[in-house]
Amino acid sequence: MSDTSVDKGGSRAAIAGLVFGVIYLIAFFVVSQIPAADASAEETIEFYTSQGNRRLVTIVGAYLVPVGGITLLWFTAAMRHRVASLTTRQDELLSSVQLLSAALYVAMLFSATAVVTAPAIAIESGVITVREIAEEKTLLVVGESIFVVFALRAAGVFIAAGTTRAWRSGLIPKWFAIVSYLLVLVLLLTVARFRVVTLLFPIWVMVMSVVVLTYRRTHAKLDSA
Repeated sequence: MSDTSVDKGGSRAAIAGLVFGVIYLIAFFVVSQIPAADASAEETIEFYTSQGNRRLVTIVGAYLVPVGGITLLWFTAAMRHRVASLTTRQDELLSSVQLLSAALYVAMLFSATAVVTAPAIAIESGVITVREIAEEKTLLVVGESIFVVFALRAAGVFIAAGTTRAWRSGLIPKWFAIVSYLLVLVLLLTVARFRVVTLLFPIWVMVMSVVVLTYRRTHAKLDSA
């Protein structure tokens, strides 16, 4: 495989990963404004009474999050291409696990987002009233459970498979691999209801992107020396 193709693979992976991270952070900031399941009825009513809040949540859920999911899949494909270009022996099992866990994470990300944005869409459509949303919070509980528990498990598997493949190919340094494996343990074993814990995954993707981009530039300098 040519050096140009390898360079493009590294650039595509890095750019896609950084875009995913930025989109996720923006979406997280908006979605975190939605009252949690344990919020009071007054807080819930105050939030959903605002047409601006409802429309912002709808726009982020219907447009921004889907784009973020697509960029994560692009990041995954580009990373698999990058690793494949650096090694002559592919671990097909890990490669498949990496791809499937990414797809599973994106599916749960979409599902959780659809669930937590459903109240805003329903109110805008006149299907349900703000008072009814404040009294019935089952949707929020379901959405948060998918997001904070199940999606993070898929993210942990994704990081484990991706880190192993990248480390074996020499794409990442040892210290980053160790940190990544520790993060895997956190994501697989932690049971928390705090939304902020979901930020660990996009932050890892962004750091991985920077590492990949740095690796590409470093090797380009060595080759030209």
